[in-house]
Amino acid sequence: MRRRSKCAGAFREPAGVFRVIGKVTRGTDARRLLYYLYGPGKANEHIDPHLVAGFGDPAELEPERRRGEYRDLRRLAGLLDQPLAALNGSNYRKPVWHCALRAAPEDRPLSDAEWAQVAEGIMDRTGLAPAGDDLGVRWVAVRHAPITST
Repeated sequence: MRRRSKCAGAFREPAGVFRVIGKVTRGTDARRLLYYLYGPGKANEHIDPHLVAGFGDPAELEPERRRGEYRDLRRLAGLLDQPLAALNGSNYRKPVWHCALRAAPEDRPLSDAEWAQVAEGIMDRTGLAPAGDDLGVRWVAVRHAPITST
């Protein structure tokens, strides 16, 4: 029997404010995942991809824009891969954990700050990066929508 991920299904903040639906996939290459997340998507659904949260300040982690809309993802991919490289990749068949989220259809659109709160809550509740734990996994949350405030 497969264990369900704590991200799958509905996630509700303690105050009951945000309800999102998540789907978890596992992979081996953080760089390829970043190229997908910052690319156009499978059906050009990725609009204005940008970081809203992560293991560090999203403004400092955000990949630089190069010629036009091209993003240089090498630095961010390297930062995400550093801990695994230090362990020489041992005992980690699929070290990349990707939790795709969307708001419930009946809910209002969430702001970047609200998506950051949701992502931080998921990382805390799954135990991958507990709140206040600097030794949690390295992670980022990429949003595919125009930048919003509040």
